Amino acid sequence: MRYHIGLILLLIGINSVGQEFPALTGELLTSEAITLPDDCKGKYSLIGIAYSQKAEAELRSWYDDSIDKFILKRGMFDSEYDVNIYFIPMFHGVSKLTYKSAFKKVKELTDERLYTHVIFYKGEIKGYKESLGFEDKHKPLFFLLDPNGMILKKFVGKFKESYFETVTEMIDEGQ
Repeated sequence: MRYHIGLILLLIGINSVGQEFPALTGELLTSEAITLPDDCKGKYSLIGIAYSQKAEAELRSWYDDSIDKFILKRGMFDSEYDVNIYFIPMFHGVSKLTYKSAFKKVKELTDERLYTHVIFYKGEIKGYKESLGFEDKHKPLFFLLDPNGMILKKFVGKFKESYFETVTEMIDEGQ
């Protein structure tokens, strides 16, 4: 019986599409608290999560294109997209000890215009691993949420142009 319940939970987590994004409270680089998905409802949101240093490096591969398109709106039609975007490094276990120094360093190296797009999370990750389907700790996960906080799409790993095409197509279809 335990095996069946565990398998059901594993399958639900792997297929997180269609579920509400689980509540996650963290700290913006402005030192303000934020809770997702509650604080991002009303707009589409793209949320990137990393819970290891290797995953964090791949998470950074999304920065330039995401920031240019959805925050700075540098492309020809980018002003049409009103999307929340968040990058979340997760500190858990022993890594919680480096939280303050990492927060300070990232804040020093980050353009102030982006402070409200980086969320530091410190705490347990087991529930997130199960509900969001973290399969490989070395790969970041990105989630496209609808304006109600429901997961529309899950992306795994480094940035790919095809991921952005999917994001913009899904937003265009939903508007």
